[in-house]
Amino acid sequence: MVATDPNTMARGGGTSESRPLFGILWLLLATTLFPVQDVIIKSLSGDLAVHQIVFWRGLFALPLVVAIAWYEGSLWPLKLGSVPLQLLRAGAAFCSYLVYYMALAAIGMAETASITFSTPIFVTILATIFLGERIGWYRWLAVFMGLAGVVVIVQPGAAVFEPAAVLALLAAMAYAISIICTRRLGSRSNGGTMTLFSVIFFILGGGVLGLIFSGLQTASPHPSLAFLYRDWVAPGAMGWLLLMVLGCTSGVGFFALSQTYRLAEASVVTPFEYTYLPWAILWGYLMFGALPGVSTWIGLTLIVGAGLLIVFRETLRGRSVVRRRGLGVLRQR
Repeated sequence: MVATDPNTMARGGGTSESRPLFGILWLLLATTLFPVQDVIIKSLSGDLAVHQIVFWRGLFALPLVVAIAWYEGSLWPLKLGSVPLQLLRAGAAFCSYLVYYMALAAIGMAETASITFSTPIFVTILATIFLGERIGWYRWLAVFMGLAGVVVIVQPGAAVFEPAAVLALLAAMAYAISIICTRRLGSRSNGGTMTLFSVIFFILGGGVLGLIFSGLQTASPHPSLAFLYRDWVAPGAMGWLLLMVLGCTSGVGFFALSQTYRLAEASVVTPFEYTYLPWAILWGYLMFGALPGVSTWIGLTLIVGAGLLIVFRETLRGRSVVRRRGLGVLRQR
């Protein structure tokens, strides 16, 4: 265990002793666990409603999140900073996860994950608007390269176009808004408080959507919409087990991420977040017999290349916002 100043850690900074190798190992654990979540959600998408899964995932994850916040010294006093910003951040993350899960119900894990990893591209664009950050031609090149990768995967206007791919794109955009809110909160809040606030928001949001959509009985042939409009049902024994595993995986994954950025700077470990993608491809093949097509491979390469170019360029420039908070997709997952 590394001795850490809770105040420094709460601000998102490093520890008194940087241990990048251990940080990378914790991140690799997280990128191994999170695709398991996608497998479970995709497996449950034919039986349960998406808001029901979000609700139970949050409820089962809550004790672990509270324990982690206590362990990190950020459970009390809570540092909300700005309640409106906290609400916007949590709401954007909630919308991101909701449409991400809806996309998973209709398209492959690899395609969904690849499109979602365009989040750093949208963070870069939004940062110019809301944070006043200046973007050089390197980052603009990365933005256009990443957007080209998204277009290659989504294939708008093509005969094989799948609307669920747009949901994955919306998930990336919504998540980028959440990250921008995190930056605006800065040192006024901390990781434990923000995560606890988000989990409670997810529980309440899932419950409210359950009340809204319960009894509507709106049938849809599309898996994503059917996932949204389905009534809540009592899960079977296997369903409850999977929901509990989902919540525990979420809590342990968050702990792994908190350890990652406790032990190493974001600029060092963020590129390793892309190891999530091989796991998504492997699980998609083993569990659902799906392999990415040629266009997905091309788009994935462009998106990953764009993300790494942003990280590389920001590291060279020594931008503290990247060293401390990073541009990673998994940071608040």
